[in-house]
Formats: sequence, C-alpha cells, structure tokens
Amino acid sequence: MRGLWGRVWQRRTPLVVLMAVVGIAGAVLATRDSGGGHLAANRAQLRKACDGTLPYGDLERLVRDERPGELRQHGTMLAPGQESRSLLDCSLSWGDGYGVTVHAEALVSDVPEAVETRDLLEPAGGRGTFVAPGTTGQYGKRGAWLVADCLGGLGGRVRPTTDLYVTARVTDGTDGGTDGGTDGGTDGTDGTDSADEATAANGKPDRATALLGFRTAVHVANALTKAQHCGSGPLTTPTAVVDTDETHGAPGQGLRKCEWIDGSSLPGVASGSWTTVGDLQESTGLSACAGEWDAEKNAGERPRPKQWQVTEVEAASWSGILGRSAYDSYEREGHVPGWGAEDDKRPSEAGSEADAGADARQEDRVSSYAGRPQLALWARSVCGGRTTYHRVAVLPEIRLDDGETAVIGGKDRARLSTAARTVLDRYLDADDGWPASAKCRDTKVLGEVEQWH
Repeated sequence: MRGLWGRVWQRRTPLVVLMAVVGIAGAVLATRDSGGGHLAANRAQLRKACDGTLPYGDLERLVRDERPGELRQHGTMLAPGQESRSLLDCSLSWGDGYGVTVHAEALVSDVPEAVETRDLLEPAGGRGTFVAPGTTGQYGKRGAWLVADCLGGLGGRVRPTTDLYVTARVTDGTDGGTDGGTDGGTDGTDGTDSADEATAANGKPDRATALLGFRTAVHVANALTKAQHCGSGPLTTPTAVVDTDETHGAPGQGLRKCEWIDGSSLPGVASGSWTTVGDLQESTGLSACAGEWDAEKNAGERPRPKQWQVTEVEAASWSGILGRSAYDSYEREGHVPGWGAEDDKRPSEAGSEADAGADARQEDRVSSYAGRPQLALWARSVCGGRTTYHRVAVLPEIRLDDGETAVIGGKDRARLSTAARTVLDRYLDADDGWPASAKCRDTKVLGEVEQWH
C-alpha cells in the first residue's frame, strides 16, 4: 500500500505544483490589471467627477483601492435648468476618511464668510488658520474658500452676478473625514455638514492638507470661469500656504503695506515705537492693517500714553461683493454710519476738527465691560474699477478697573475725530499701501461710528 500511495502522490505532485503556479500568476496579473479591485475604476472616476473640474494630479494619491468611490453631485453646471443655488456641489469619497468635497455658487448676496477687519487680522477668533498668498480667501470650517471674479457674468441664477464663491475640503484619512462623503441636498445646501463637524472637532488641518484644499478650490474656480466664458484670466495655483497663528511666529508683522502706521510721523497718536500687523492674503479684493503702541519697546523710553490718547489704529478695505459683505456685517451690529450717511450731517471731505467735533460736545460714558471701545470712520472709493469700502478706527488708551466707567468729553472726542481723519488720509495716500496699489479714486467720506459700548 505504501508503494501504491507513493506512486499516486508522485503522479499528482506535478499537477498540484502547476495549479499553484497558475493561481499565483493569475493573482499577480489581476492585481496589476485592477489595482487590487477598485483602484483603476476609482482613478477613472476621479478624472470625470464634478464635471471634470478636480485636479487629478493633486488628488490621485488619495484614491483608495478597497471599495468603489462614492460620488454625489448636483448643480446647474451638471444639469442646466436645475433649480439650485449651486453651480456645482460635489462629494467624492473612497472610504476611511479619504475624499474631496467642493462647492461653487454664483453669489447674489453676501459672501458667507466673516470678513470684518479682525476676521482678516485674527482669523478663527485668534486661533489662526491658513491663507494662500495671492488667493482671496482663507481656510475655514468648509475647508479652503475663495472668491473670484467673472466679468462676463455667471449663468444659472435669476439675478445676474459676477462673483464666484468656491469651497474645497480634502481629507486624507487623518482628520476625521467620513467614509461616505457628504450629501449635497437639492435645496441648495452645500452638503458640508459632516465635514464642518469634523473640522470643528479636530481643529485646523496640517499645512499640506490646507494647501491641497486651496489648490483644489483654485482648480475648480478656473474650470468654472473658463466654462462660463468669464473673460478674466485664471487664478494662480498656490504653491504654499501661510499659518496665521501667532504661536508659529509673526508672519503678518512689519509688512510694507502697513509701514504708514508710525508713531513718529502719524499725528494724533501716541509717540514712540509701534508694532504693525497686516493680513497675508495679498489680495486685489481686500486688505487690512493694524498698529499698536508697543509697551515693551517703549518701556523706559517713552511715558505711558495719557487717557484717551490713541494707542491702536486699524484700516481695512473691501472691493466689490466683499465690500458689500463687510458693510452689511458691520451694519447688522449697528456699526455703520447708516442710510443717508453721505448727507451733510456727517463730516465733509475737507473735514476739520471743529466740524468733526460738532456732534461730540456732550459727554459720553465708556464702561469697563465694553469690548475694544473705538471711533471708526468709513469712506467709499472706486478701486480697480469696483466700488470699495474703507474703514479706519482709532482706539484710545482707557484705564479702568472692573465696574468703573470713564467719561469722554467733547475735547477728547474731537481729538479722536481728528485722529481718525488723519489715519484715513494717511492710509489712502501711502505709496506702499493697498489703496495706492489698487489705484483708488473718487473717495467720499461716509461718516463716523462711535463704538463705546
């Protein structure tokens, strides 16, 4: 029997070996051909998804092999005539937190982002975020967002508009992205709720992820403006992002565009060394600068500023829809001159200390609980061919203990008014400032706003 089984095994051995070899070869060939099952199909899907607007070269490395990609998309670019406020709303997910979500719309109302002066200088409530120099936008809760012009007009909306708003959020499996992507609803929502929750829970992304978000947003914007025949050139694809968080240094300090804020040459402010900071977007649509009397540098060199002496200044500009958005945001807080602000009740273009202080002879009170009391002055120009709003503010030295109240009299109020007008004039006339680079003209002063409470 042993001999019989030995002969049988010898006869079967070559067949078993042959089958094993064939099986291994087949598996290797199948792996090479299909990328493990779904890689090739998912890459092909990436090329065509979102109306072909995604940057394949940047996103290819994120494509997974384990499951088919899940694509959800709608918008008037995909289905002309569809009732949607979105030109494009698209989410593509490969599971395990790998995916991309983009949203684009033709804006007929305000930019859905915070763009007040402090939002530009201290993004994310002072926690910092990323910006891509040369791109008008920031990295926010929906990922990278930007605003772009379409001079030829964007289709798909009842009201004509020339303003494009794009967001892009890319997840690489490290920031809590969802497996199934996000569902863009037909009611016009951008379908980024899950992405928003993940970002809020985990904070801002790493630098590489932020850059990928900006590059994707720019690529989508350029594809859409080309398809819409906007007539404007493409946005420059960013190659780097800047972290605005002060704990990573002070990248916004000492910018050339903010050098006009100088305690030695700016009348009406505390003399001595000042520290300046500016936004880092390098945008043609907005800009912001701020300066502060530097207590540390002036210690032992300069006396402490007197009560009501200006120790901080701010200046910002917003063009086009950004101007309207900023103005509306301040208006909701009651911090704009108001309707009819250009009437004779407001300071004139020539402006004088007497005129500016005419309405300020009565005393006003400032509580210790007031947040950053200041006097703001608004103006409007035409910059780069677009209506542009400017806002400057002077913040005085106020020394109060908790529960105390300071009284500002008519003379101090008049001096602040004069200082605000001086700051506005210096800002608009600075050779290296944003208004000069934007060739602002036809400036009209709109009026002052007291923010004491």
